[in-house]
Amino acid sequence: MKKTKGVQWETVRAELMSDPEVQAAYEAEERKARLQEMLAQWRSHAGLTRAQVAERMGVTPPTVSRMEANIVRASIETIARYAKACGVKHPQITL
Repeated sequence: MKKTKGVQWETVRAELMSDPEVQAAYEAEERKARLQEMLAQWRSHAGLTRAQVAERMGVTPPTVSRMEANIVRASIETIARYAKACGVKHPQITL
């Protein structure tokens, strides 16, 4: 059996991140993940289900699920409505 030499993850990551397109895509995914986590925290802190948030927003539960899963397609107004539905008075959005 032939032994192969591995490559350190840090080396691979540094090489990938030197590409501006890869870096931009990585940063966009990071922002998306932070925003999704923020929505989950708002809803959890309020003790609400997706169905309850949907009812308060005047939309269907699948709409809220889609929004939470693909937040980058939501408008600022929609995110503000979500925050209001969760009782968040002054949302702090750090992207």
